[in-house]
Amino acid sequence: MSNSPSSTFSKKILLPEEEQGLMSLSDDSSSGGNGMEVLLNLLSVKNCEWATSPRILPVLEPILMRLCARYLLQEKKRGKALDSVANFHLQNGAMVERINWMADRSEKGVHQSGGIMVNYVYRLENIEDYAQSYFESGKIHASPCMYPFPSLSNFT
Repeated sequence: MSNSPSSTFSKKILLPEEEQGLMSLSDDSSSGGNGMEVLLNLLSVKNCEWATSPRILPVLEPILMRLCARYLLQEKKRGKALDSVANFHLQNGAMVERINWMADRSEKGVHQSGGIMVNYVYRLENIEDYAQSYFESGKIHASPCMYPFPSLSNFT
């Protein structure tokens, strides 16, 4: 089996317009045969040039924000959030409030999460219900602003 990014995913996770935008960035530093390869190459560069590029950032922002929302709200292991920090907060009755683009521009923040940070909110009136529904069924509660993408709207 190949180690290329295209063989890593069992389904296509990029939207056609995202694939097209990524391919438009393809040059010597981010070349690839498809959008996922270009994305992986861009994000793998050690100096994180993409995080300050006025040419690259506008293409990556909608892609990474959508994929981050998908990761936080949909990707699960044993019925629970795949992300350990999300799992901690959700078990304790929080909801995913918002994701923030380039909120952590430190080298570590850009490497670990593409600079994206997440806000979790604990609403006293909902803590017990949210914790119980997460524990029982893996339901992840999130604010409406977490669903700007049609592909996520059916996971509320």
